[in-house]
Amino acid sequence: MKRADAISGGVLFAFAAVMLFFIIPSQIETGPSGMVSPRLVPNIMMVALAGLSALLVWKSAANVNADDTAGDPVISRAELWAALKLSLVFAGAIVSFLWGSALIAGVVLVSGSLLALGERRIWVLILMPAALMFFLWLVFYKLLGTAII
Repeated sequence: MKRADAISGGVLFAFAAVMLFFIIPSQIETGPSGMVSPRLVPNIMMVALAGLSALLVWKSAANVNADDTAGDPVISRAELWAALKLSLVFAGAIVSFLWGSALIAGVVLVSGSLLALGERRIWVLILMPAALMFFLWLVFYKLLGTAII
C-alpha cells in the first residue's frame, strides 16, 4: 500500500506542477490592475494539491517495509478496471454535455458512476441524480439567480 501511495502522490504532484506552471498561465488571463487575478484560486488549489501530494510521498517513503515491496502488483486488475469504467462514464458525460445539456450530463455522470461502482438499487439510481439536479437548480437558478452555462 505504501508503494501505491508513493506512486499516486507522485502522479498528483506532477499533475499539480503541470497545471501550475503550464496550463493555468496559458488558459487563464491575468485580471485588470486593481482586481484580484482570476488565476488566484486555481493557483492556491494547485499549490495545496502539490503540498499534500508531496506530504503523501514523504510519509509513504518514510514507512516502506521490506514485505511491502514484495512481488505484488502496485495496482490490481480490479482497480484498473474500475478506473477504466469511471473514465468511460466521464467521457459519456462530456459527450452528453456537448451534444445534449448540462442536466443530461449531470444525470449521466451521477448515475453512470453509481452503476460503475456497483450500485444496483433502482431507487438510489433514480433519486440521487434527481435530488442532486434539483438542489443544483435551486441554488443556481433560484437562490443565486445565475445560469450554470
